[in-house]
Order: sequence, then C-alpha cells, then structure tokens
Amino acid sequence: MKEKYIEYANKTFEGKAKDIVLKQIDLFYKDVKIKKPKYQIGDEVILKKGTFLHGLGLNPNALDFIVENGFISSDFNNSEYRKKIFNSVGMWNIKNDCLLKDYIYFYSGATFTINLGTKGRENNIEYKVIPLNKIEKSILELNNRKDVWSWSAMQTKEVRFLPSKASDKIQLGFILNMESDYAKELAQADFFNKEYGKEILKYFCVEQFLNWYINNEINPTTTDRESSIMFGLPSSLIEGVLVGRQYEQNEKILRHIKEKLTDCYICNLDGKVIY
Repeated sequence: MKEKYIEYANKTFEGKAKDIVLKQIDLFYKDVKIKKPKYQIGDEVILKKGTFLHGLGLNPNALDFIVENGFISSDFNNSEYRKKIFNSVGMWNIKNDCLLKDYIYFYSGATFTINLGTKGRENNIEYKVIPLNKIEKSILELNNRKDVWSWSAMQTKEVRFLPSKASDKIQLGFILNMESDYAKELAQADFFNKEYGKEILKYFCVEQFLNWYINNEINPTTTDRESSIMFGLPSSLIEGVLVGRQYEQNEKILRHIKEKLTDCYICNLDGKVIY
C-alpha cells in the first residue's frame, strides 16, 4: 500500500506540498512504540492538550480497516467523494487539558450565531457554543437581549461526527495519543498550520473556499477546534475508543473492539472506562 500512496503523491502534488506528503507517508509507516495511559474500569478519562479525536461513520467495516491500515485520507484510495478539505484526515484537536465527560457534554450542545445589528456597513456577529443543558436558558436570554437583532443555532460538528449525548447516529470514536515527539511531528502536517501558504494548501482545499481559509479567522462555527492531517495518521496512536449508548450495551461489539485493540481502553459518554 505504501508504494501505491507514494505513486498517488508523485502524480498529485508538486513542490513543497509533495515534499510534505512524501515525508508524511514515510513517517506513517515507521514502527514506533507509543506509550499509552493505563486506566482501570471506572476511571475517568483525561484528555491532554493536543489529543486528537476522530469519529467513525456508519460503515460497520470501517473499524477493522482503520485498525489494520490507519487513518488514511479516502482520496488516496481513489474516492470520488470530494470534501471542502481533502487529501487529509479530519481530527478534533483538544485545546486544553480536560475531562472527556466535560468535553462530550459541552459539545453535545449547539453553536449559536448571534447578529448584534450593524456597525457602519459591517455585520457585528458573535459566535458561541452553548452546552446541552443551557440551550433553553440561552434562547430566552437572547430573545430578551436589547442588543441582539437576530440569532440562529445549529448542532455542533461533534454531534454530527462523534458519539454524543445529543444523537445516537454515531456510535464509535477514537482517542489518539499525540504526546510523543513522533506524533507531534506527524501533527505538523496540518491543513490549519499557519506556516503553510496558498502554494501548499491549494492541493488540500477546493478553490472556492481556499482564500477564505487562508484570509479569515476560524470561528466556533467553522470550527476553531479542528485539525486536518495531510495523508493521515497510523492506528498505533489510538489510546482509547469512545462508544455511544447502543454500543455500550452490546457485549459482542465491545469484545470485538477489544480484540482488535488489545492495548486500548473503551470508554462511554460519561467519560468513564468500561472495558
């Protein structure tokens, strides 16, 4: 597979972008041992700053593929589905140390876009993520704020792509340990790396959105907590698996996950190790 991905890189990229991707592929296939935290059943999971989370979609066979092959951009496997950001793998990037349970609860809420009227000819917009238990109260407060002209709300992207308390649609997510020097080197090849300019990023974003990503400040709607790692990341970085309520109650699925990832813990939406 490595040779196939190198061939794709040589055909698809040029200049600095090609150098970055070829280096990333080489790093990806290095045999590096990752030190992982040891939890007991019932322990609360801690997310360290820089930890990555990745949600698994509705394909039941994707777990086995990821364990065996790693997190690899579908574009390198001839996918016809093209996203705004491509040739890379999306990750949630933890910005500060926190408990997993607090992260899940907060981002099981909604993202509010609040129009405070105008200043001159420019819209004055405020963005806020509201946790699940404060949505109703926040709506009442916004409706009574004199400075608010209008507001709208949408589910957070975490609700769409990770197991959450607000939806049962996604039942599986991965927690990646990014503390090692090896992992940090891989994480540098990030579409959102401020050191990269248009000559590199044009290979990873559709043209109509490229200038926006380069010139605009990322906000909670777009979002300001994502990374998109060029080519991908190896499965050896997985330290734990997050399951939704349905999988939590399915002993067969839990056992299968543990058989595939013997050195990893399984945790639930309460942020506690269950397996």
